[in-house]
Order: sequence, then C-alpha cells, then structure tokens
Amino acid sequence: MNWLLIFAVVISALLHCEAKTFTRCGLVQELRRKNFPESVMRNWVCLIEHESGRRTDIIGPPNRDGSRDHGLFQINDHLWCNDSNVPGKDCHATCAELRTDDITKACSCAMIIFRRQGFYAWYGWIDHCKGKPLPDISNC
Repeated sequence: MNWLLIFAVVISALLHCEAKTFTRCGLVQELRRKNFPESVMRNWVCLIEHESGRRTDIIGPPNRDGSRDHGLFQINDHLWCNDSNVPGKDCHATCAELRTDDITKACSCAMIIFRRQGFYAWYGWIDHCKGKPLPDISNC
C-alpha cells in the first residue's frame, strides 16, 4: 500500500512541475524581458492576476460556446490556439504551448490579440482593471 501512495505523490509532483505561479515582481520582470510596454505594464499585471492568478497551467471552465481559455493570459481556443498537437489558428500555436512555464508563445499570442482588440479582449481586465486602481509595481 505504501508504494501506491509514493507513486501517487511522485505522479502528482511531476504533473505539478509543469505549472508556474509567478510572484508579482517576477511576472513584471518576465514581461519586461518580453518587451511589454512599461506604459501599460500595470494593466497587463492586473489582467493576468484576474485571469489566471499568475499561473501558467490554468485551463478555464467551458465557455458558453464550448471553447476554453488557456494559460497565463487565458487565451481562448476558439480563435487563437489549436487544442491539438498541430499549431494553428491566429496565434499559430497549440493551446498546450500557451500553458507552459516558458511564456514566450503566450506573450506573442497575447500581443497579437492586444494589437487587434486591446485589453477589451479580456473580461478580467474589463471587470477588474478598467478605470480601477491598478496593481503597484513600483518596487519591481
């Protein structure tokens, strides 16, 4: 019976290794490395905190149309990523690529979405950030 418990703990640990939860400043530093504009950095941090809690592995519950949202930015699979092993849709990515600790693909996709729709593409930003106090990143 002990081997079964050990096996379950090991599998759980391995599955959890794919997930990363950023600290606020860690997120800011990574977004700066990815060339996100400083002028709207607080908006991006607010959006990410409300969409995914700064976690890279999140898959949202099904939306009304059956689509789901993926990763740090909660990018929707209806238009933006392929929920298969073949990169596709407007971000030329698989949804799994948007849920990894390497957030390069997720950032590129988020910038495509932002260029087309601005922050209005994300309900987390509309509901929690637009016209509201934004996170303090002055120490980051």
